[in-house]
Amino acid sequence: MFTSSTSWHRGKLLILCAIIVMQLYPCSVAFVHHGNSRSPHSLNSAAVALHSTVSSSSSSSSEQQKQTPTSSPDTTRSTETDDDLTIGPTLYNPIPPPDLPPHLAESVRSNKHPVESQSDLGRGQYLLEDWRRAWHTYETPADSDNPNLIDPYDGFAEYAIDEIDGTLPADLSGVLYRNGPGKFGVGGERVSHVLDGDGLIIQISIPPPPADKSQERKVTFRSRFVETKEFVEEREADKFLYRGTFGTGPRATFDEPPRKGVNEDPSEPSLLSRVAGSAFKTDIKNNANTQVISFGGKVLALFEAGLPYAVDPTTLETIGEDDMGGTLSVGKLPVKIGLDIPQEYIPENLGGAAHTAHPKMCPRTGRMVGWQWSQMMYGAEKGMEMTFTEWSSDGFESVASNTFTVAGCELAPHDMVLTESCILLKVNSLSMERTPFLLGLKGPAASLKMDGRAPVKVFVFPRPTASTQFEPYSVEVPACFSIHFSHGYEDSDTGNIVSFFSGWPPSDSKEFLGAWGGFCPNFADIPTTYIWRLEIDPSTKS
Repeated sequence: MFTSSTSWHRGKLLILCAIIVMQLYPCSVAFVHHGNSRSPHSLNSAAVALHSTVSSSSSSSSEQQKQTPTSSPDTTRSTETDDDLTIGPTLYNPIPPPDLPPHLAESVRSNKHPVESQSDLGRGQYLLEDWRRAWHTYETPADSDNPNLIDPYDGFAEYAIDEIDGTLPADLSGVLYRNGPGKFGVGGERVSHVLDGDGLIIQISIPPPPADKSQERKVTFRSRFVETKEFVEEREADKFLYRGTFGTGPRATFDEPPRKGVNEDPSEPSLLSRVAGSAFKTDIKNNANTQVISFGGKVLALFEAGLPYAVDPTTLETIGEDDMGGTLSVGKLPVKIGLDIPQEYIPENLGGAAHTAHPKMCPRTGRMVGWQWSQMMYGAEKGMEMTFTEWSSDGFESVASNTFTVAGCELAPHDMVLTESCILLKVNSLSMERTPFLLGLKGPAASLKMDGRAPVKVFVFPRPTASTQFEPYSVEVPACFSIHFSHGYEDSDTGNIVSFFSGWPPSDSKEFLGAWGGFCPNFADIPTTYIWRLEIDPSTKS
């Protein structure tokens, strides 16, 4: 199955909640917050921790040269009444009650977070208006005192967070970066799926306490869109030019979109328009919207099927594609022929690799461990070529790497587990229907077919720096579907590899993240997420 080649506070709860709020996707700021849930005036969603009442202008010196993209303005809570509010459905409550309970209605009217107990979590109600507002394009709220708070051209905003509930611990200092979809369309046309949104990086800087006790400790907020090559080209063209992973794509030249606004429901192009605009275009847009890491003097915005983009650690301005210390090739697709063909006969755009959006940090060595992948199309090694690399934080230098080919693997895994000597990857039961994708009938994700009743495999690889190298092996896991691991370790008593992952139980669903489509994810369709514990015995490989 494998072929290998080797080259060698203490902090307050509220503060922690502020960090939890700024998670990978903006949905985390909306579930229980009533009001302008994407408002940059404050970081007060889900649990009030840090918020600003004073903001500075975000307009730049080149503002007059910029063209403002079309967008729909946000709405303000002051224009709404109880009759305007709709309680959203969930999987267990598909038909929600028609009216808000009195305490929630009062919370909406006063724009204050309701009092909740730990037992309430997961059983609450949410407003469709709030949930949709959380998925609006990142822009200045309509009720902001500063109309130039967020630059619509590049998403730049900068201001002081000068009102803090509680006290910042003296040992809480540093810079927090968060990345996720933040720009949900171009030219008044919304993306087909929220995960096709362009990356938005936010930065919260918490300095150490000043030596002079009379000086104020200033916490600052800064934001920018990740200006990838595709982002810039589409901004200039004022329309979609590239295919997105989850179905967004260019239309035919004869098909003018309705341009209802990026904060309105997406419009579906006709089949003819979709084929004419996307057929045989295999270069998927790099949204740089999945993860951000700060390591080795670099800040990198990561994407599942492309190269990382480096951004300035301070200003967040986009620097450009990054080759991860020379381990990646710029400008090439992550596809290899897999046959013994002279190099001059191989298309120049093939032979590259994409890097995972979820590398891991080793707590013992301080090194980062990740992997890059290439699809092997033909030959005895048809499958997925994976190269695992460990980097030192000193200059982002590669310390060691291992390369393996997993036969029959059609799709790159999304996440990994790192232990003292092993790397675990879980491969879901997915297959790619290439014909509808190549013809432009479906996007890449929609062309994936899932067998929710089939067993899945977990692959175990040696870490490149492990003292004992071994032949990789796989174990079969009962049917489920997962994307992310929590953590893993090697049990000191048994020697077994223990890991935890989240996902969905067996089902008859054939769609990959289909419930996340449309304007925003639909809680009524998303199945319950479970946490699984997986224990592997290396001695029996079971």
